[in-house]
Amino acid sequence: MPVSTPPAALEPPLLDSESFRQPIDFIRVDHERQAEICSWLEACAGREDSQAIASAAQPLLRFFTEDLPRHALDEEEDLFPLLRQRCAPEDGIERVLDQLSHEHLLDKDLVGFLVEDLEALAARLQLPHAIRFFINLKAFAMTQVRHLAWENTTVLPLAERRLSSDDLAALTRSLAGRRGFSPRDLSPRGLPPGD
Repeated sequence: MPVSTPPAALEPPLLDSESFRQPIDFIRVDHERQAEICSWLEACAGREDSQAIASAAQPLLRFFTEDLPRHALDEEEDLFPLLRQRCAPEDGIERVLDQLSHEHLLDKDLVGFLVEDLEALAARLQLPHAIRFFINLKAFAMTQVRHLAWENTTVLPLAERRLSSDDLAALTRSLAGRRGFSPRDLSPRGLPPGD
């Protein structure tokens, strides 16, 4: 029995300068989008529904090759370094961030295998190792859900408590810049107030 149609979350959100005004909320919304996609991927993998995956091959390729790497950069190059600067030792964030960074590297390897198979499905080719694809797909979806839970319950609440308004403004500029918005595009209302 085929899985329902791909989730709307596979389509990238429409963004404007206001989208970045609350950068922690922006990241949280991105996590919700990823969780919705992963839930659908896990369901597809559980049923070995290559037809459902093939119908969404192009948006999935964009998600895996553009959206997910960009999100990892948001965290690795911007959010995590800010947290390392601002958090106190008693926050215990170093081990969490180290683990999340390690998982980003593992995700990159796993995504490479998924992209290779998705490209075959997009070209309407038979998967050379369909079982491997579904095992990898399920592994990615399950580990990503756990990863997102750590970020949502530990990292983002700590960011809300520890980051200054200047930090948030810098984060806004980085998130927006990574998505093609220039500083001119960010109206004063599009930036959190500075300290």
